[in-house]
Amino acid sequence: MCAATLPALASGPASAQTVMTIELGASQVGPPSGLEGENARFGMAGMRLTHYSLGGSGVTASLMFGQALGDPTGGDFTAAVLGGALRDGWGSGWSGSMDLELVGFQVSSPFPYRAFALEGGPSVSFQNGLVSFTGSAVGGVGRSRVEVWRVRTGPSRVFEDDLWRVGGTGELSLGSRVFRVGVNGGVHESAGGTYKSGGARIIVSGSWGAVEARADIWETPLAGEVTGRREVTGGLVFVVPMSGWSMRGFLGKSEPDPLTLAEPGSGGGGILLGRSIFSSEDENVRSVDEFYEVVSESAGSARVRIAIEAPRGARSVALLGDFTLWDPIPMRREGSRWVAELDVVDGSHHYGFLVNDEWYLPDDARDVVPDEWGRLSAILVIEGAN
Repeated sequence: MCAATLPALASGPASAQTVMTIELGASQVGPPSGLEGENARFGMAGMRLTHYSLGGSGVTASLMFGQALGDPTGGDFTAAVLGGALRDGWGSGWSGSMDLELVGFQVSSPFPYRAFALEGGPSVSFQNGLVSFTGSAVGGVGRSRVEVWRVRTGPSRVFEDDLWRVGGTGELSLGSRVFRVGVNGGVHESAGGTYKSGGARIIVSGSWGAVEARADIWETPLAGEVTGRREVTGGLVFVVPMSGWSMRGFLGKSEPDPLTLAEPGSGGGGILLGRSIFSSEDENVRSVDEFYEVVSESAGSARVRIAIEAPRGARSVALLGDFTLWDPIPMRREGSRWVAELDVVDGSHHYGFLVNDEWYLPDDARDVVPDEWGRLSAILVIEGAN
């Protein structure tokens, strides 16, 4: 299945960035939980294309090929994903988004299988200091086809099924960008029955990348039976960006999929090394203006002065970022500018401002990135005295 171009859902600023990445890697996948079988090993190659506006809206497309290695229980596969996101900040810590994803998957012998599905839905997020909450509704439809042989040399039988699911999830988390802890839960009705989940995750991130450790308990239905069974899933997911390169991977037990009815694997992992081959950034994304200057440096930290021209009507302005644990630091007014001076440790940091208790970032902010709540943050880099 080939990925097509999805119309851009962005409604925010016109500034945008497009990145194309090729990836190579390998993975190992265990048989479905509870079944005896050999692990399947694959070599993988693919391509990812992302196009996002500063507001966090945009599209992403990926195409991945897998080649079975050795004498596996699984066959060669092709997977394609096309997704789009529309994000908007509403002020006072609230934001919303609408996400859609089109997925296609095909496996060759010994049991030829293919499936496609379209799913997505709205979500609402609230963030206040160190506390954040996200609630999401999701719905999806799809179709699957599998071909099996009772006797290998005999005629095959084809089974086709309509797929669907509706449900919702919620997550409450605490912490800063450097360290966050969250609990989550969800309920999904599907063509195969009712799926319920609950779990927790920890995210550690920095200029070096990010690692997520997750553990979930799933109650999944069994085909043809009234009773279900309980599955414990989870593992580690990591992303490490490098200059022009990236590395991402997974180790653990995958989650079941209420839409395609895929059962969780008994365990596995994989790693992909990516290389950016094309990057296009709108010239409006960067500006010559800087909001901060380094006053003095010492081993491991620097004294930084941050100043902005606040919009008219500003009664109060505060600075907050991961270096303040996202607690607001009041800024003092000096003429037409608002100023704060503080110590910041070496590394790359995200930050922004509150103007009259509303999230604010100047239009000419440099090195702007969207966060998980759809709002924009600026980047401050302290390289160290050495």
